[in-house]
Amino acid sequence: MNCFFKYYSALIKGVLAIFLFAILPPVLLSAQEVKAYKPTVSRILFLLDGSGSMKEKWGERSRFEIAKELLIKLVDSLEKKNSNVEFAVRVFGVQSPREQKNCKDSKLLLPFAKNNAAKLEMLLKTLSPQGMTPIAFSIAESAKDFPTDEKSLNSIILITDGDENCEGNPCAASKESSNKRIALKPFIIGLNVNEKGIEKFNCVGTFINTTSEASLQKTVGIIINQTLNNTTVQINLLDHQGNPTVTNVPFTLYDHYSSKVLYNFIHTQDTKGRADTLYLDPVGVYDLEVHTYPAVRKENIELTPGKHNIIALDIFAGELNATCSGASIANNGAQIVVREKRKKNSTLNVQDLNEQEKYLTNSYSLEILTTPPILIDSTILPSVNNLVAIPNYGMVSIVANDHFLASVYRETSTGLEMVEKFDLTAKGENRKLQPGSYLLVYKSNQNYSSESTQSLHFTVEESRTVTLTVSSEKP
Repeated sequence: MNCFFKYYSALIKGVLAIFLFAILPPVLLSAQEVKAYKPTVSRILFLLDGSGSMKEKWGERSRFEIAKELLIKLVDSLEKKNSNVEFAVRVFGVQSPREQKNCKDSKLLLPFAKNNAAKLEMLLKTLSPQGMTPIAFSIAESAKDFPTDEKSLNSIILITDGDENCEGNPCAASKESSNKRIALKPFIIGLNVNEKGIEKFNCVGTFINTTSEASLQKTVGIIINQTLNNTTVQINLLDHQGNPTVTNVPFTLYDHYSSKVLYNFIHTQDTKGRADTLYLDPVGVYDLEVHTYPAVRKENIELTPGKHNIIALDIFAGELNATCSGASIANNGAQIVVREKRKKNSTLNVQDLNEQEKYLTNSYSLEILTTPPILIDSTILPSVNNLVAIPNYGMVSIVANDHFLASVYRETSTGLEMVEKFDLTAKGENRKLQPGSYLLVYKSNQNYSSESTQSLHFTVEESRTVTLTVSSEKP
């Protein structure tokens, strides 16, 4: 075992692997299959304001009449072009007059189904705006309108001309839907909403104000196209100069609120240094963890649906290369325990000697598992090959004529330090030690007097053998 590394670290790993194989179900041991997100159906729920203010004229007609006509034409057109899109409509403020202050006046007018356009036109013709504006309640109820289907992409488009007047909290209602990964944060289309009203919608979702019938039609078309387009993500891992050169690193995307693992990938770049494009579910909020040493996290990531999203993280790292000319992975003689200096009781990684590994720029404590161990403090600099050279071991050949209890101590400037203790038989013993000055203390098993203890001073040199002869008889 070159450089004389303690083999039990590797042995423990092997035993642990066998134990895990014995107790874990096969599904946990198999490779995780990661697929790009591709919805089988896109569901768009229109949340239509039918409150009393929608009766006001907007040009030649009322805002409500314009919105109704737009929905009928839009749904009919899109259903003919795309068989994978389903529409539903929820209307609020049309069941009770405003004087009744009914803040639960919200109704799913048309549930999700194929070919809904004809039904929609018939149902909308029966409605007249008259009531309150329970936006928060309607958003919360909208979450129940979507079928339970993990293969669908759910969107809400709110069309309104005013502010919540039922003391609800639209922001909280929208956040709750996002937390549960039910639907995208709502798209809000304002019908000539004033500046004060616009500010209150910023936390609800993406707000777009329209000032005419023509701009309303164009805006709804843009939003629907955006919800139907693929949402792509590019993750740039930046070096200390701000360039996206870091790659070949595993990373995980979690649901921010439940911490559930959603995706596992290994970061990849093409031959031109461009990060791979990922197709992800745009619903909800993500946390990203890049599995460097130590890991780097970025939280509260919201994707823009139907767009190419770029997420950047700083990965300032350098290479650690601990070399030993005699180390060999084949005989378990090549391990170095790496710990963050501020977390000395927590192992960050066990690295093979003569192998390179990246670590974030920081101060580390290195424990080289030689006999005796070597302790080194090292600062990893970014984009640098940080080299630590470890001397090769020396051999101690012990010749004995009896059975002994033996101990080896390292001689230091402050005294003796125990290195190891072992049974020494008449067959003799070969021990591998790092270069230095040592003391061998031994006593025959057959002699019960402590005064029979003897000792030998010896020096170990790199790549050389020193022979010691021990005897039960005192000289």
